[in-house]
Amino acid sequence: MFKVVVNFLLLFVCLGLVACRVKDPNEDKPQQQKQDVIDARESLLTGHASVSLTVVNDDLTPLSNIPLTIAEQQYTTDNSGQVFIDKLGYGNHAITIQQNGYFTKVGILVNHPNSTTTQIKLHAKPATSKSLVFGGDSMFGRRYLDPSLATMGTTIPNVSDALIRPATAAADSIAITKDVAPLFKYADFASVNLESPITSNPAVVHPTKEFSFFSLPDSLQGLTEIGIDYVGLGNNHIYDYLQTGLEDTLLEISNTGLLYSGAGLDEFAAFSPITAQLDTFNLVLFAATSITGKEHEFTYVTDAMKGGAADLTNAEYVQETLEKIHPSNFVIAQMHGGDEYTYSPSRFIASRLDDLSTQNTDLLIAHHPHVAQGFAVYNNVPAILGLGNLVFDQARLDTLLGVTVMVELDSQTQTVQRAFAYPIFIEDYKPRFTTGFLSHYLLRRLAEFSDDNITLIPRDNYAEVYFKKAHATKRNHKVSVEVNSQTPILDLREYAPSSAAYLSAIEVTNGTLNELTFGRDLMVFGDFEDWDNDSEAFEISRWDHSSNSVLPCTENPHNGIQALCSTRDEFDNTPSIIPFRHTMRVMELTDENFQPMLSKQFSLFGYIQSENGGKLESLLTYTTEVDDLAFSQHQVLISEGGDRAWQSFSHDFTLPSDEFTLGQKKQPPRGVKLQFRHYAPNKGEAMTRFDDIAMISWQKSVALQNSQWNTDKMHGYDFLKVSVNDTASLTLTFTSLD
Repeated sequence: MFKVVVNFLLLFVCLGLVACRVKDPNEDKPQQQKQDVIDARESLLTGHASVSLTVVNDDLTPLSNIPLTIAEQQYTTDNSGQVFIDKLGYGNHAITIQQNGYFTKVGILVNHPNSTTTQIKLHAKPATSKSLVFGGDSMFGRRYLDPSLATMGTTIPNVSDALIRPATAAADSIAITKDVAPLFKYADFASVNLESPITSNPAVVHPTKEFSFFSLPDSLQGLTEIGIDYVGLGNNHIYDYLQTGLEDTLLEISNTGLLYSGAGLDEFAAFSPITAQLDTFNLVLFAATSITGKEHEFTYVTDAMKGGAADLTNAEYVQETLEKIHPSNFVIAQMHGGDEYTYSPSRFIASRLDDLSTQNTDLLIAHHPHVAQGFAVYNNVPAILGLGNLVFDQARLDTLLGVTVMVELDSQTQTVQRAFAYPIFIEDYKPRFTTGFLSHYLLRRLAEFSDDNITLIPRDNYAEVYFKKAHATKRNHKVSVEVNSQTPILDLREYAPSSAAYLSAIEVTNGTLNELTFGRDLMVFGDFEDWDNDSEAFEISRWDHSSNSVLPCTENPHNGIQALCSTRDEFDNTPSIIPFRHTMRVMELTDENFQPMLSKQFSLFGYIQSENGGKLESLLTYTTEVDDLAFSQHQVLISEGGDRAWQSFSHDFTLPSDEFTLGQKKQPPRGVKLQFRHYAPNKGEAMTRFDDIAMISWQKSVALQNSQWNTDKMHGYDFLKVSVNDTASLTLTFTSLD
């Protein structure tokens, strides 16, 4: 009787609200398709394989008796330079090699059924070489202490699920930086930009600043424990807690033994560089900011009446300070400024880089945009244009990839020989090393936005950077492609020999093209692969798959080792909701004259496969750049469902004009949010797989000359839009550097 009543009530609700089905309560058989997916992934997570790898030098000669740390276990290479590991679990495993005569090697051993690391190259470190490591913007406040905060006040948060708790701040902070520790720990000198006051008494916060934060004194151990020697304080947050906060900061930093420059209790102290002795010569470090806060009563920079950061806009004082330094020293100038969330230096920062390169400096480093910006040479002085973040609490998609750079310095000639650029993925505010596509995605972009004096050679999880042009050999790979009006988007990822290669030439061998446009994926995390070096294997962290009906699936991906699956059955009355966690924003690009170039033309692109799949839609929400204020929502039919082999889909759209604005700040439409909706099938169980999803921003038109186009410049474009009336034949040339 009870079962009958329940069924009757459910039927009544369905008829009163929406058409829906009621599952027979006597039928409790689990969805077989879903269970198969769960079993396959569990088999992968618990699987293992025996691994053999060889450690070689620059000449590819095997190196014997080399100690390695792999997955926190110690190994040593044999007489053949090999290490054999029996039954190593599937996943990504951190590698560290510290050996005299070679630069510290930090890497990732990828171990899964489709890929294993077989060779690790060590780069020789001459006796006269020193390694200087530079990390990006760092702090341990705000969302580390309370995930709900946008800014901080005058109390110390104590939140149960926070990454840092006041009582355990030291241990918590050490845990945050542990996955990137070896690169800093074994360097001859290590530096970060400390973008936070350090205090346990946040009594007086800046009264008019929109975003203020502080870090607890014990959190400095997150830096000292990984071997940081120096922190730059010349930035726009060091005065967030005014003079008393600055006093606390300088005292706490001094108590740890860290060196610093860039801020002080008076103008002279703020502008004074600091000297670090490195064997037979000195490093002299200067830091300053161009973000002065002069629109406020309390500025961020020092003056004759108060402390603060050194003022980079005080060009005369900066030049006087730098030119007083004895020329026998190696002078490193770190500057904090420019426009946030941009991919190349602003006009002002570019001019300051140029000016400082003539003022007794040997290495220039820029901070502030929270986005890595590439490399350059100014008047023979190497420049790191932007490191992005290292330890920071931003959830913006474009800030999740930073870069840490190890510079090789010849101590005799005091010249930079080269650099090693390590991409950093800040996953839920914790920095990780990366490998594979995620690493190459950033490295190719860094090469694109570097000047023509730079040669950047992508490796598995880092790049060699030379501050001279054409310092690499090229390997070309050609592919013939047929296009027609039904194939408007070429996915270059499908044709490139590796994710480190870039499209260097196009030749139209038959037919005529109307238009070609390069596109860049802004989503980055649509391949559902795990590329970082933490201990969690095969994670998918940038998509919300908390629903029971959405899960990672490792059998039958389109590419790689993993896809994302959605399951439904005929009794489900609501769709699976599959949101991408981040807003994808229009890239802030500029031309050679520093004029903005904003492309609002997009394509949602990807691959789906289904077995009795239900209808699939995407929901696109057009938003402001910040605050996610919504202009409009658009439902897009992706598939009617059914049985489908892997096939691509695409949907073109254009964000509204900047004439339309929302909110008090009158923000224009500059962002898009995405979710997929997978509905129930008419009968039985449904399974739909997603893979290699991209949000393509169409950014650069390609001009053909005599049916050809070519470039020597590496770039980060992975898509090509082709306009053709009938059919055409193309030859694509991809170039890899070595």
